[in-house]
Amino acid sequence: MNDISVIIVNYKGGESLTRCLQSLQNIQDNRFTFEVIVVDNQSNDGKKAEYIRLFPHFIFVSNTGNNGFANGCNLGASYSKGTNLLFLNPDTNVNADALFDMLEEVRVRPDYSIVSCSQIRENGKVDQPYGLFLTLFTLTGWLRAIRKVFDGGIEKSVGQTKHYIYPDWVSGSVVMIRKDSFVRLGKWDDDFWMYYEDVDLCRRAKLRHGEVVTLKNAEVGHLHGGSSRLNKEITVMTKTEVNISRHVYIAKHEMKEQAFYMHLVLIINNLVLGLIPALFGMIFFFFKRCNICTLTYIKLVGYYLHVIRLGIWISPRSINYVPWEQIAEQRNAYSE
Repeated sequence: MNDISVIIVNYKGGESLTRCLQSLQNIQDNRFTFEVIVVDNQSNDGKKAEYIRLFPHFIFVSNTGNNGFANGCNLGASYSKGTNLLFLNPDTNVNADALFDMLEEVRVRPDYSIVSCSQIRENGKVDQPYGLFLTLFTLTGWLRAIRKVFDGGIEKSVGQTKHYIYPDWVSGSVVMIRKDSFVRLGKWDDDFWMYYEDVDLCRRAKLRHGEVVTLKNAEVGHLHGGSSRLNKEITVMTKTEVNISRHVYIAKHEMKEQAFYMHLVLIINNLVLGLIPALFGMIFFFFKRCNICTLTYIKLVGYYLHVIRLGIWISPRSINYVPWEQIAEQRNAYSE
């Protein structure tokens, strides 16, 4: 039995994943034992054999498709033999001290607690991989900017001590939790394809009186972008999904009246305020950034049509999504 099972979900991680795995392979520390499990979300990049050759002691698992971050994490966890789970992004670089510090914290904190650490970008800037739960006033960038004028922003809203930050949620890029707590918590919710599954997990953990904490003095490197910025198609997909996942989160966690207003604000933001850059992008489609605005808008319109048709907010990319045609067949079979 290992102390830590490191679980990495990969989609065309390329050199970023290689650097991450190399940083793990370089760790030689007698304070803890660990295993590494890499779940490939059907990258189809021909690199699996190379990874296996370079990192023969690691476990490589192939998913059935690009089924999303949450689904990949759950698949990796099903192969784990560690007492504690560390979910790690493939564009991170880790070290023994950070792993040990997080391990020590998760061991002494209450059940369902989630521990993360500081993340440093390549330029040396300290990242902010944590935040507050969604409210009506934190749904969009312009609403957060208005809120910041009145309360000073997230820096003044989260609890902090000399060594710890106590946010509402921490990014799924670095998440450690005891395996038994993870299983009893219900694991990651794969209704989310990507984004806000970490906010959802932290909210469920806090509802069970777990602590969510970031260690200030433990650090890992984090190269942002990764597979989400490979090309225009993937950029559009991720920009669309971050908006969809907000709706999924709201539908799961907010009371009916509050959820109605939050959904409405997001729809207005995406379809009404987003119409201007979308039209601008149609005219100046030869500029990549403009074209991305148009394509993202079209994807969101399609999503909202799905919502009207099916009556559910789940992402069409989620493995739990049931197409309208299948629902219609089930209804017809039931009526017969």
